[in-house]
Amino acid sequence: MAGKNRPPRASEVTLQLCEARDAAFTDPAWLWELKLDGFRLLVEKVGDEVALLLRRGRDVADQFPEIVAGVQALPAQALLLDGELVIPDAQGRPEFSELGKRAQAQGPAIERLKRERPAVFFAFDLLRHEADDLRGLALRERKERLKAALAGGERVRPVDHVEGQGEALLDLVRAQGLEGVVGKRADSTYVGGRVASWVKVGLTRTDDFAVVGHAPDFGSLQLATFDGQRYRYAGAVGSGFGPKQQKQARPVLERGRQPSPTCEGPFPPGLEVVWTTPTLVAEVRSKQWLPGGAPRHPVLMRLRDDKAPTECRDPRATAERPALPPPQVVLSNPRKVFWPDDGLTKQDLFDYYRAVSPWLLPYLKDRPLMLTRYPDGIRGKSFFQKQVPLRSPGWLRTVRVEGETGEIDQPVGGELRTLEWLANLAAIPIHLPSHRVTSPDRADWCVIDLDPKSAPFAHVVTLALALRELCEALALPTFPKLTGSSGLHVLVPLGAQADHGFAVHLAEALAAILVARHPAIATVERVVEKRGGKVYVDCYQNGAGKLIAAPLCVRPLPGAPVSMPLPWSEVTQALTPRRHGIRDAIAHLERHGDPMAPLLTTAPDLPRALEALARLASGR
Repeated sequence: MAGKNRPPRASEVTLQLCEARDAAFTDPAWLWELKLDGFRLLVEKVGDEVALLLRRGRDVADQFPEIVAGVQALPAQALLLDGELVIPDAQGRPEFSELGKRAQAQGPAIERLKRERPAVFFAFDLLRHEADDLRGLALRERKERLKAALAGGERVRPVDHVEGQGEALLDLVRAQGLEGVVGKRADSTYVGGRVASWVKVGLTRTDDFAVVGHAPDFGSLQLATFDGQRYRYAGAVGSGFGPKQQKQARPVLERGRQPSPTCEGPFPPGLEVVWTTPTLVAEVRSKQWLPGGAPRHPVLMRLRDDKAPTECRDPRATAERPALPPPQVVLSNPRKVFWPDDGLTKQDLFDYYRAVSPWLLPYLKDRPLMLTRYPDGIRGKSFFQKQVPLRSPGWLRTVRVEGETGEIDQPVGGELRTLEWLANLAAIPIHLPSHRVTSPDRADWCVIDLDPKSAPFAHVVTLALALRELCEALALPTFPKLTGSSGLHVLVPLGAQADHGFAVHLAEALAAILVARHPAIATVERVVEKRGGKVYVDCYQNGAGKLIAAPLCVRPLPGAPVSMPLPWSEVTQALTPRRHGIRDAIAHLERHGDPMAPLLTTAPDLPRALEALARLASGR
């Protein structure tokens, strides 16, 4: 029977992805489909409203009205379909170049292209039907219900499959000159992320890479993969990078130019590169991966705008993390309930901070920490603590700082046992400054806090995207994260190249421009009652002694939300302020990595950015 949970909305679904395999196989427990060369799409119908959502959240319903009409004609009032959008050629083969044209078309061109080359949406999964959440059903049953739901459709069709015969289907695909095959376990549920129960076999490799630089003559692109915390060099591609792609890429690459590598090596001897902030994604076809980590005989197929650079994982890398050592801190009162509405205990907090430590500790390393302690849970009394307690372990690293009444010893982050100790103190959120104890006068980032209070969160998203566009014009990379409460932080890396005064000056300038461009929804007014329902663009969390909620820390609110770093692809109107919590954060990080990790290693060209900012402010 169908799931009894609340039916999912498209904005709440993490796409299920395939693991790459070198060969197909024959197994009666598997279903095999054609691998289609198109746009991965979630199609959602609720009443007469239809959304066609690309992987990065962009709704392309306006570009594909024939698909919208086809979905509206289906008898069900509510559907959520996963599948591939294609434009077939005269022989029925998907033609990706035509799909790209349509995605960029506007106005009368859409109607003309719709008549000349209509699109087809091939649905391979049904996640919702009416009020039923189907993700917990076996794939075989989901496909049976999918076929019934789409019966008779012309523009929205179910994907056919064969039982067990993966090798035979691949032979047929090879003879027809098609892309490859996809195999799925017939009993698998839909869980999201990259899983072993879905596999893809291509006749040539097709992988996605972050673009981290280019040759001085623009003849090739330098590539990298993202391992969840940093970019790693993966060679170059020149074939296929023709005038059209060069024209498309040049403005973005030039805006993001960096003086030093934006990825880790090793690099080949004599490499000449103009480095850039990873913004573009290149889809590259190749024969195989070489032992050193680069694709063999690479050819650029396209530059993608439906995928973030941080999603470009090395397909050969294992998703498993090294096992954590046993806890070094004895947890007291582990069964004490900290989140009463959710049944989450102190043990849950302790376990979460240990599990998230591979991603969290780099942010805490060498930073003095401010604690907010909740010894009786989020409904009990809380207090701030900067001074370490008198009975602290001898191994705890501290730094002596000036307090309100004299010098105090403040805890310094970076070790797993310190994080365990913080959890045992019931420190639920952890706050940190932009500097390290080794360079107290230098800021690692500048932060803009978009605080909605009574304003709609949709306005926060609008302003965040506008701030990103503004910073791109200044060749400044940006990294968003949910605060875990009601707002969103946008951080600009400074690479400890500037003092706190510079961070304050930059934040004030960015906030002033942002508010001037969006006066109807943004304000720098500090007094809540005077904001008129606008989003507060807070630039004053910069400067010596200023703190922000640490990325990935937990907040003392119902649901135990997490201050989650996001790829820009998730910052859409579908985003909610408490999207991620203690229960799903680890799975999300294991699937997608930490898109904000480059914040700690990126050092943009600040003098150049200031010059551009001055020109912008003067209207030149």
